Amino acid sequence: MTVAYVCVAALLVLSVAAVRHGRPAISVPAVITVLATAGWNLTRAVRGPEDHGPSLIAAISILTVEMAAVSFFVLCRRLVLGRWRGPAWMWIAMVWFSTATFVGMLPAMGIIAEGQDYRESPVFLAHLVYSFGFLGAAVLTLNMRQHDQSRHVRRFIIAAETAALLTVTFQVVEPSLTSIIAAVIALLAVWTTAHPGEWSRSASRADRLLDSIGVFIFVVDCDGRLRDWNGPAASLLELTGTQPKRGLNLSKTLGIAPTFVDGLAIRLEIQHGTLRTALSVHQVDPLARNGDLVLMFRPVRSSVESSSFPVVSGELQGHDPATQTLGRKAAVELLQRSAEDGTPVLRLEVTSRADRRPDEVMFLLARRIEARSVEEGWPEMALARLDTWTFVGPLLDPDRIIGRRARYDDLGLDVNLSVHRRLPSESAAAFTRRVEEDLEDGTATAQGG
Repeated sequence: MTVAYVCVAALLVLSVAAVRHGRPAISVPAVITVLATAGWNLTRAVRGPEDHGPSLIAAISILTVEMAAVSFFVLCRRLVLGRWRGPAWMWIAMVWFSTATFVGMLPAMGIIAEGQDYRESPVFLAHLVYSFGFLGAAVLTLNMRQHDQSRHVRRFIIAAETAALLTVTFQVVEPSLTSIIAAVIALLAVWTTAHPGEWSRSASRADRLLDSIGVFIFVVDCDGRLRDWNGPAASLLELTGTQPKRGLNLSKTLGIAPTFVDGLAIRLEIQHGTLRTALSVHQVDPLARNGDLVLMFRPVRSSVESSSFPVVSGELQGHDPATQTLGRKAAVELLQRSAEDGTPVLRLEVTSRADRRPDEVMFLLARRIEARSVEEGWPEMALARLDTWTFVGPLLDPDRIIGRRARYDDLGLDVNLSVHRRLPSESAAAFTRRVEEDLEDGTATAQGG
């Protein structure tokens, strides 16, 4: 058995050369797992399979077992959850427990009598509970990804669970072979360091991430300093370790060139992952010199480790996350109130001359209307998004509407305008339905051609 222990220890030490260090958060605990397991086998070789008395070598052996179990647990948490570090109290408790069991195994402490089998002592029982508790916690963590679409992830989970089960089984039926079986877990840790992308870019993980991100929207001044942002944009900044605030230098924070170029492909290195985005740049008011810019970062591909981006709005006002205006529910309520109060309603139906995302188009139009509301003829109007391509709003001053059509050539948009008023015999529900379908009432006009 001594030769077997030495060979396994040598194999584990040599396997360290195969560890890939692309993601230190994974490779570091993997290396610790391998070296601790190698130390476990080496101490078994020095002691021999029949040496069950308390000693310094036995104490070191117990310490290496606990290090292997804890480091494998940390590895699994980071594989599944990304940048997991654990609370400070947990690390303090682990150091304290390992120190206590190490000292308790020393003959000088007298906890285990000389000649007594240490495997029957309370120190060893506490050690078993501690070590196999972390091993079980690691397996439970891996179970969170057992249905992952990545083949490597599924294979690793099955292999790790099988090896963990065999380790526990041999500890019960043949303890002398436990360290050799546990070496399989350490080799699996080495194997998975070569596939970090499978854990962070698996199909299901990427789909959930991209669905939740939506579009990162920043409003910056001419110097690139932050003025406004939406919820996903705030989360993007938080991943870089920065809290969003007005006046923040966005170029420096995201590590991109200070000149924002429309259509540019930008790679954002955040949270040990890469987020590839397409940048759209638009002026809030194209007639203003050195005016504010709207920067829209649309995700293309991601290896970011977090999928916790919110889909609700952040600093910008509104209930429709894409346009930062009132949403459909508020739009329907607005139509009903306007019908009851007799307030005319302006309906804006948008047509894009290019194949573009509706959310991007409608966001830009909403910002333009806010910036040039007086010139366009609808001051102090609260916009609400009725459907994908339609805004509505209460028209407090109908005489200010200057035409049935508006063109935004720089945005590539055409906007049809129509003013709707409730007819004397018309119910609020009928009025709401008519505005939704843009049906003429025979009397409502747009005050111009």
